[in-house]
Amino acid sequence: ALRVQLVEHLAASGIVPTSVATAIERGALSLSFLDNMPGPAPRVERTHTDLCDELGISFELLDRIYIGFGLPRPRPDELVRADDWEIISRLPILFAAGLGEAEILRVARVWGEGPRRVAEHQVRAFHERFEEPYRQQGLPDDQVLGRALSEVGVQVTQFCRRLNDWIYGRHFETYATYHRMEHVEVALEAAELHRRAVQPDAAVFADLSGYTALTDRLGDQVSVDIVLRLAELTQEVAERHGGRVVKMLGDGVQFIFDEPASAVLGSLDFVDSVEPRGLPPAHIGINAGPITYTDGDYYGLAVIIAARIASTAGPGDVLVGESVVQASAPEGVRFEEIGPVELKGVRRPQRIFRAVKEAAADGRTKAGLSS
Repeated sequence: ALRVQLVEHLAASGIVPTSVATAIERGALSLSFLDNMPGPAPRVERTHTDLCDELGISFELLDRIYIGFGLPRPRPDELVRADDWEIISRLPILFAAGLGEAEILRVARVWGEGPRRVAEHQVRAFHERFEEPYRQQGLPDDQVLGRALSEVGVQVTQFCRRLNDWIYGRHFETYATYHRMEHVEVALEAAELHRRAVQPDAAVFADLSGYTALTDRLGDQVSVDIVLRLAELTQEVAERHGGRVVKMLGDGVQFIFDEPASAVLGSLDFVDSVEPRGLPPAHIGINAGPITYTDGDYYGLAVIIAARIASTAGPGDVLVGESVVQASAPEGVRFEEIGPVELKGVRRPQRIFRAVKEAAADGRTKAGLSS
């Protein structure tokens, strides 16, 4: 069945079945690697139209849900995969909980993106790390995939499925714990047993200076190593200073901190840590203010201004907006005003400050006096 399915996919992409048959006949191609893969997903004796009728939803909505998940679009008269039926038939749970069509489509988009990227990475990494060594040993290309699958692929695939479930469980546990703590804190405040410190959130954008030139000079593999080291440093700084990594941005990263002071200390830690990691100098922009979380990302003018501030910073700079200075006074840190700065897309010039550690600031002052 997998052989038929593969030939159908090849035909749809313009490779005629007779060419595949001739290659197999000549010994230039083997499809034996398919013997190490699970068979096609079983189908139920119901079509997607039947599924929509049973759920009381339009086929258009079902189609948009599949698009949101990043999955191949269903056809109305196509028999439904058994695993699809098991999940999609439970959509009424979400409707009963009060979610409308728009919310369900948001769920599909957010939940679909992470697993899609993981699956793509898994297949590409398998090709690079497990198949290529066999090819370099001289194994014919048509045998490489079969050998890699039979010797390591099956076990790795099973492990990755369990790994995916485990990582999700651990992350859910962390965020759920924070959520419970917030509920307790609100209850204690309402009972006048606790007072929460009200601080605006802080958005942080950090970028590596000269990354493009370095890649051009030393090659793509060096750039990949740099990105990996950057990701490790990013997680360590976030953990040390109570920040959250929103996303990696190639040679940069976006953080969110609950307190501007933590954002400043974390950013200074970040710029001090890049050189010992063999990374190019970093430059950072920070701004504080109302920030809205929607579907896995953070929005608001404070976020936009933080990104614009970062684009004006030079190597080693930690530049902050006026709102950060007003909200935070981290011990051992001094803010030096740079002046009003025009930022792209921002209507009024913004007062920008450079955050420096006291020792560094004193050294700069003494150097200036001695000159």
